[in-house]
Amino acid sequence: MLHRIALLAPALFVSSFSLGAAAQTPPAPDPGMPKVPANSPSGVFGGKGQLAILAEAGVVFEHKSFADTDASSTTLVLRPAIDYFVIDHLSVGAFTGVSYEKAAGGSSTTYGIGPRVGYDIPFTSRFSVWPKAGLSFNSTTLKFDAPPVSNTNAHLALNLFVPVMYHTNHYFVGFGPGLDTDLTGDGKTTTFGLRLNVGGWLF
Repeated sequence: MLHRIALLAPALFVSSFSLGAAAQTPPAPDPGMPKVPANSPSGVFGGKGQLAILAEAGVVFEHKSFADTDASSTTLVLRPAIDYFVIDHLSVGAFTGVSYEKAAGGSSTTYGIGPRVGYDIPFTSRFSVWPKAGLSFNSTTLKFDAPPVSNTNAHLALNLFVPVMYHTNHYFVGFGPGLDTDLTGDGKTTTFGLRLNVGGWLF
């Protein structure tokens, strides 16, 4: 009998320890992550299955760096896009557009189309940041004032855009830095500027 009690006591101790550990509350969420109400405009945006339709547009002042020189220019950008959230916050999409740039000594017109991927991060009930990266196939026509000649070339470019978004019900507006840099082609250029986008989402 004493032998059975001696064997049973450690088993009861282990069982009570296991039950006590299981009764403990789970770890608290990471305090570094923002807490956004799920039913707020920014909390609802970016849900799986949403379709966002938007456009980058406006007149922006940009700084463009060439291989050996720097220059400033004024650019008119119109870039409609569509993005689909395959899972919560993760979007895949495509964009097309045209940009017209006027600088000292000439101008350029670029038509482009390409895919992109993004990830929306809400940080208040109305605001989020939605960084996006893409690749575009572009056709650029350069026109020079003196002598008056033009030249057209095709190239592949990397496109980055990191807007801070303001959300209302099914609509949003964003503003932030954008970067386009040529990966191929002659006379590679890098363009940096601040851009505005507006749009809405379905479903």
